[in-house]
Amino acid sequence: MADVQLMGLLNATLQAATLLFIAALGELITEKSGILNLGVEGMISIGAVTGFMTAINTENLFLSIIVGVLSASIFSSIHAFVTVILKQDQTVSGLILTILGLALSSLLGKKYVGKKLMVKIESISDITEPSNVLEVLLNQNFIFYLAILLMITTSFVLKKTMFGRRLEAVGEDSRAADSMGLKINKTQFIATCVGGAFAGLSGVYLTLSYVPYWTDNMTSGRGWICLALVIFGGWKPYRTAIGAVLFGFLEALVPRLQTYGFDLSPYLVKIAPYLITILVLVILTIYKEGKTGAPGNIGRPFFRENR
Repeated sequence: MADVQLMGLLNATLQAATLLFIAALGELITEKSGILNLGVEGMISIGAVTGFMTAINTENLFLSIIVGVLSASIFSSIHAFVTVILKQDQTVSGLILTILGLALSSLLGKKYVGKKLMVKIESISDITEPSNVLEVLLNQNFIFYLAILLMITTSFVLKKTMFGRRLEAVGEDSRAADSMGLKINKTQFIATCVGGAFAGLSGVYLTLSYVPYWTDNMTSGRGWICLALVIFGGWKPYRTAIGAVLFGFLEALVPRLQTYGFDLSPYLVKIAPYLITILVLVILTIYKEGKTGAPGNIGRPFFRENR
């Protein structure tokens, strides 16, 4: 029985971690180009509601995923236009994107609250109570495995390909990258939209698998946790994945502790990821003498005439 309970906790941890990691990986790609996007929460919400609406109206799972991903990517292009083309403050634009995304998703999803899905993203093997690690892995759906593939691919692209090197060069020093002939605006615009697409996939996973229904503000601050995860992971895909598993474990653990009679405030759990991130950031800053791994040019608009 203990093994079943432990495997149930592991199963819930991986599901929660998948949701967090995909959006965090997208934000990592965006920030590697030097663009800070605080609109992750809004992008996840847009992807979640559009994917859910499409699933209700068409009952086509593939189309629902595509619509959710594309809608969040297009939505993120607002931030790209404001920050990359118009050179406006990235923090303000990102916050507006979150507020706009949450409000717009509430408006679009108003008629869909409480509606039941006829199709959803199913696990590879429908095991009600997995009793070993293999069954837990088989109990995940294809987006879990897609997240692993995206992690490996992103790490490879950033470290082993010319595109990845150029992306990091733009994020580290835009002036030097421009002098080398790299297209700063194009690179940052694409990276921001790719980050939005990842957030949209996370949103689709939220409403078509993790909790298959729609209600207002169902992202519950996960977008902010994703931002914290990028810092926690030191802007590295593998370390970000470890952080996602840790925070997914915290999310999965809380309801189980309450079931066993532990009186634990849910507010304490919600702030735990941020407290852990602050602690890790302080430790890394001290250990690495101020170098946390953040791109050198993050949050700073590039003006070519000032080069």
